[in-house]
Amino acid sequence: MLSSNINNEPVETIGDSLQPRFGHTITSITSQKVILFGGATGNAGKYAMTGDTYLFTTPSRCWIKLMPQGILPSPRAAHAATAIETLQMVIYGGAMGSMLN
Repeated sequence: MLSSNINNEPVETIGDSLQPRFGHTITSITSQKVILFGGATGNAGKYAMTGDTYLFTTPSRCWIKLMPQGILPSPRAAHAATAIETLQMVIYGGAMGSMLN
């Protein structure tokens, strides 16, 4: 039998502020760091895809907005992401349109 001590309590964080979103990915890149990429912001049929990239460190509970260099993936939601090497991620698939009316 599996057991868990995970609770659904909000966690206070510091650092850069993120907009509420859905359809994003959070990818573990080390035992204490995750990367959030993309997703859609908005609601009720009015939303926009983002290409935002944030680093979250678990010991400090700090969000930092990253400014990646090079060829970047287009803004998207409902995609998949995985870490493949140190400091490297692959992002693929997903929806890339927008529904702002």
